[in-house]
Amino acid sequence: MSQRVLKAALAAGTAVSLSLAMAGVARAVSGGGYQPSQQDCTANAEANNSPQGYTQPGCHDAALNVESGGTSQGNASRGNTRYAEAGLNQEPQDRNSPGTPTEFSIGYPGGAASPHAGCVAANTDGTGGGTGKGCGNNAKGAGASATFDYYAIYCPLVATLGKPCEDKHYASSPLDLTPDTGTNTALDPILKDGLLVYFGMDDNNDNGEHDGASGSKACPNDVRTTCYDTDGAVNGPSDGGGITLSLTPQNLAQSGTAQHPEGLANASTGACADGICAEGTTQEQTLYHGCGANKDVTPKSGCSRKNSNVYDYSNDPSVNSESPNCNSGGPDTENNKACSSKGYTGMDSYRQGTASNVNAEPGVQIYSDPDPQRSPADPSIWPTPGIYAGTCGVSVNPGFLGQATDPLVPATSNLPGYDAADGQLLAVSPTGC
Repeated sequence: MSQRVLKAALAAGTAVSLSLAMAGVARAVSGGGYQPSQQDCTANAEANNSPQGYTQPGCHDAALNVESGGTSQGNASRGNTRYAEAGLNQEPQDRNSPGTPTEFSIGYPGGAASPHAGCVAANTDGTGGGTGKGCGNNAKGAGASATFDYYAIYCPLVATLGKPCEDKHYASSPLDLTPDTGTNTALDPILKDGLLVYFGMDDNNDNGEHDGASGSKACPNDVRTTCYDTDGAVNGPSDGGGITLSLTPQNLAQSGTAQHPEGLANASTGACADGICAEGTTQEQTLYHGCGANKDVTPKSGCSRKNSNVYDYSNDPSVNSESPNCNSGGPDTENNKACSSKGYTGMDSYRQGTASNVNAEPGVQIYSDPDPQRSPADPSIWPTPGIYAGTCGVSVNPGFLGQATDPLVPATSNLPGYDAADGQLLAVSPTGC
């Protein structure tokens, strides 16, 4: 087996193992290829200031898509053709929706924030689904689409028993099926780009939780220190993520690199909760966009850094200096007053100080979410130690354990890559990733 294929196989095995181990936990927005567009949602679909009871049409908090294999920076491309898809409908914010009294609250049946409705579709010509549409329907191809809502049976039944559903807005029929009998087929995208399978889930499953950055408009200059202002920052849920699998035989002849050791097949999976993240991937994947993501506040001088590694905190102002009070928990924690420290003012100011592309590299990494909208569960154990092992080498940053590393300095100062300034204990990168 060639060194290139061996490296890819080792990374793939790690990614699959990690996805199985983390299948039951919330997955991070900064991991696994999660994208609001793959969930058929806009970036602000889960803003914390969304009206009570409102859901975005077509938006899913869990989605499974089979599509053509176009990728950009290791993530599914927006223009891919979907051949099959399924999704659970987004749950609204609802303070009255009953759920389990646990950290991850599961909505009880009958509540508005309990998973009960969704859609499925398959079509030889592409389903036509997407943001604002949900599972699409295409009469030109062969297949079918369907929406379902088990509350259409459950709620009338429990009402006769004197236990009416808290949710009063559900479908009149448990299943609505639309067959398609067209003859068109869309094979060209598969021949060109291969196939890709995407699964994504976010913490809207947590009894309708909405913790996206709201995108508040800028405030008048004379009240910027107290006004609820995010410089227009818009972002999806702080916890959520996915698994991406792709098969691209057209890339088989490409020579492997440390960042992209294998072109035939790739897999990635990421998981995150309260800013604590992990990712396993077989190729370089961009997890977060920093400088330049918000064009309105991009520095006039441009972005100083294009790429950085997610496990290396040496140049990440959000991880290094942001207050734990700056997060997307609500307008009182994402304004300029809560998000000001060491020369940065506002949530998007931290973003502009971060590299344009924050990447996971082939292998396994544990890291702190670079997104300033995260919500650390316990500030005393922040940041998460940054650890990486893969085709790009080995890296260890002690994170919150750094306060205990001083006694270890004599023993670690001779390690390759030791840097007392940023606390990096070990950094071996023979390939220069």
